[in-house]
Amino acid sequence: MTTLASEIKASIQWLFQEPLALTTVGDASQALYDGTLASGTAADQADRIWSDQRTLAAGANDDLDLTALAHSIFGASVAINFARVKAILIVHTSTTAGEKLWLDPSVTNGFSGATAGTTSGKIEIGADSAALLASKKDGWATGLSNKILRIHNAGAQTAVYNIVVLGTSV
Repeated sequence: MTTLASEIKASIQWLFQEPLALTTVGDASQALYDGTLASGTAADQADRIWSDQRTLAAGANDDLDLTALAHSIFGASVAINFARVKAILIVHTSTTAGEKLWLDPSVTNGFSGATAGTTSGKIEIGADSAALLASKKDGWATGLSNKILRIHNAGAQTAVYNIVVLGTSV
């Protein structure tokens, strides 16, 4: 029996300072999210994960079918089928300013879970940046009309990105 233990983390830390005549005042803090998911298919659980490093030509689309993602694991090829997506992490590895990836749900059968069910909203991921989208409790349902996760390279150069999708089989 396979099991999956996973953790979703995001944080922003800062040190904001202002020099004054005799001292420097500062604000140092952080905003942190840290959520764990046990193995399973209910709220706060996940039983499927898919990850890859992808290369995308300038102006091209990468259409990922969330109900049939090809993956090689432990020497075998398998198809990962997500019924619900709990989290998506995309890391755009380009370091050139102006290079952008878009999550674009406007494609036929586009996955619109993270855009509140609308296919007109896009999510932009700049160069040397990441996007973490999560719905740990409920997840976003996939299906025949909500399954294609399109990543569009809106930049002028070939883009490399890392992606992880976490979710459930039912």
